[in-house]
Amino acid sequence: MFTSRKQEIIALFTILIITSLIYANHFDNPFFFDDTHTISTNESIRSLDNWTDFFTNADTFSSLPANRSYRPMITLMNAIDYNAAGGLKSNVFHYHIFFWYLVLIVLVYVLIKHLYKKSGTKILGIKVVAIFATSWFALHTANAETINYICARSDSFSTLCVVTSLLLYTHPIGKKWHLYLVTMIIGIWTKQTGVIFFPILLIYIILFEEYSIIDHFKINTKEKILRIVKKIAPTAIIGSSLFLFNQFYLTPESTVSTNNFVTKFEYISTQCYVIIHYLGNFILPLKLSADPDIAIIKPWYDTRILLGVLVISGMVFLMIKAALKQKLRPISFGIAWFFIALLPTSINPLFQIANDHRMFFPFIGLFIGIPWTVALLIHKYISSVEKKNYISTYILTFAILLLTAHAYGTIQRNKVWDSKESLWLDVVQKSPNNARGLMNYGLNHMEKGNYDAAIEYFNRAYKIEPNYCLIHINLGIAYSGKKNYSKAEKYFNSALQFNISSPDPEYFYARYLVNQNEYDKAESLLKKALLKSPNHFQSKQLLNSISNKTKESEEEIKTLQEKIKKQPNPDLYIELSLKFYKKGDYQSVISVCKNLLKIDPNNAIAYNNICSAYNQMQKWELGAAACEAALKINPDFKIARNNLKWATNNIKN
Repeated sequence: MFTSRKQEIIALFTILIITSLIYANHFDNPFFFDDTHTISTNESIRSLDNWTDFFTNADTFSSLPANRSYRPMITLMNAIDYNAAGGLKSNVFHYHIFFWYLVLIVLVYVLIKHLYKKSGTKILGIKVVAIFATSWFALHTANAETINYICARSDSFSTLCVVTSLLLYTHPIGKKWHLYLVTMIIGIWTKQTGVIFFPILLIYIILFEEYSIIDHFKINTKEKILRIVKKIAPTAIIGSSLFLFNQFYLTPESTVSTNNFVTKFEYISTQCYVIIHYLGNFILPLKLSADPDIAIIKPWYDTRILLGVLVISGMVFLMIKAALKQKLRPISFGIAWFFIALLPTSINPLFQIANDHRMFFPFIGLFIGIPWTVALLIHKYISSVEKKNYISTYILTFAILLLTAHAYGTIQRNKVWDSKESLWLDVVQKSPNNARGLMNYGLNHMEKGNYDAAIEYFNRAYKIEPNYCLIHINLGIAYSGKKNYSKAEKYFNSALQFNISSPDPEYFYARYLVNQNEYDKAESLLKKALLKSPNHFQSKQLLNSISNKTKESEEEIKTLQEKIKKQPNPDLYIELSLKFYKKGDYQSVISVCKNLLKIDPNNAIAYNNICSAYNQMQKWELGAAACEAALKINPDFKIARNNLKWATNNIKN
């Protein structure tokens, strides 16, 4: 028991020290997932000169048009860290994120202690219970999924803003000057879930300030409701208005945040099972995965969904019952926090049905409610056996073992996040039906030059999600590594068809073409990539690196055209057609070769080049006809035979 303020501070400081030691092995962990397009390939964060643009232009958030959420605070923090580090050094990002995590731990303690005191219960050792709850939060293994994932700073920092806002509201100065609205706005600018402070504050007001509406509902009900409305109005109006303004006026039209491939009913019903998954990870986080493979569950009466409905109903019933007694209201508030914080990812269909870093914000509610429930039960039990001091020893031993187990689990999860290979191996083992996990583990093999193993994992991913653009890109890269250029071209071209918003298909195809010395065609693709995403850093770099090569090619084309005007020559026509082919100007290839056929009707190479151009344009019938003409002239023309096979195979398909 803490008898002085000094002891309380020492205890809290000890939690921070232990947490820092537990996370000491995570600071060098690399960038993953959305870190790529928000940080690694995002040119916007490379300078702080125009940092105000982050708040007016959501395009600065990501190099991928479909992923451009309005989160200016995250873009600003990424830019600060990038410039402080002098480049892509993940440890600086981790230090910054972890600093705010330590701040959050302190604030969680202050909040929990405040809520327990508001219960009006005369339990000795409220501070001890709050210290335990805070320690559990600080060391809980599930939190490692958020703290290790740099882009998930949006979850941890927006949670910090919600907790800070609630504490400012409970403080006389913060309430008088409406300072809690400032941190709420910062939270919404960090992640849209920051608007959830509004319903959380509403529940707080009902349970701890205007609780007479619960105790004596029929007496002066109208007056009580008006008081509640008056208190919540500033938060409701400003929070909702800012959220809607950000969503409908500051979020680009290219942003795709809703999964239209599933119905809302299917998504929400599946979330009933997802909540069980999250609760399981709270109780025993042994199956944490950086990328869970939970899919839409059909039909709605599946036993997993029905079990979820049963658990949710039970928790809601407990929440309502606990609200009726003052000493139980922290439990009611904790359960309400849990469900309210889950609303944004449970109602709007997202492409990822579940994600373990989403648990960070909702779990705050469980860290409030569960320790208080246990404390009340212990207090009730010990009161009847006061002389049995050994019970306290058992309780202390259990608490230490629980915290030690979570500390160990956190260290192990930090190790999993230590490298791409360890992370994606863990995902493949725990989420074998996740196409992205299989693909990314294949990438580890490809980086080592083990192309056959990489292709095996890519094909396993392809069977699950055949229209996943990145799988086609990586198959193209793998086959080019095996020098199977026809298959590489096939997959690069199919990648272009499957993604119309991301610059990745054009960039990686262009990178391949540069290695094939096809600079003009690469230039055309890179320009398309930059039309999609003007701040895609890699495309800009590659385009600049080949600028001299493309200029040389243009000059060569002009020189050949001048020579042909002076003295038409079949070899010059063929050379010119090849220049246009490398540039990706297939219509010009056809035009040049047709002009050649006017002076040399039996030129098999001209017909073959026409065939190749039509094939690239996916005009397979015209391509086949041109190659058949080439083979009539020269039956042994092997290249023409291969191009004819390419065309006829696609005609059959």
